[in-house]
Amino acid sequence: MSGLLFTVVVFLVLPWAHVPFTSDPSVAALIMASLVVVALMQPLSGVTMVLDGVLMGAGDQRYLAWASLWTMLAFLPFALVIPSLATSETGGLVGLWIAFAVWILARAVTLGLRARGEAWLVTGAHRP
Repeated sequence: MSGLLFTVVVFLVLPWAHVPFTSDPSVAALIMASLVVVALMQPLSGVTMVLDGVLMGAGDQRYLAWASLWTMLAFLPFALVIPSLATSETGGLVGLWIAFAVWILARAVTLGLRARGEAWLVTGAHRP
C-alpha cells in the first residue's frame, strides 16, 4: 500500500521536482521523464524490498546470492543495449531507469517464487 502512496506522491510533486536542482528546461525534462518511471516502479519496488528483507531475516543468504546472479543476468542485456538505443539524453537516462525496473521485476520474481514455498522457513539460527 505504501508503494501506491509513493507513486501518487511522486506524480504530485513531478511538476516541481526539478526546481531545487535546475532552471534549465532540458535538465528539468530529464528529471521529469525519469521520475515517471520511478513513480511507476514504486509498488513493485516496495514488495520486492520487503521480500528481500524477510528472506535476509530468515537467513536465506545462499538463495539470495543465487537470486542476485539471475537478477543481474536479466538486467545486464537491458543495461548494455540502452546506450546504443538512446536517441537523446532523456531517452538514455529513462532507458537506464527502465533497465533498473527490469532488475526490480526480476528480483520480485526470484524472491516471490522463494517466498511461495516453504524452503526458507527454517527454525533456529543454522541452516543445514
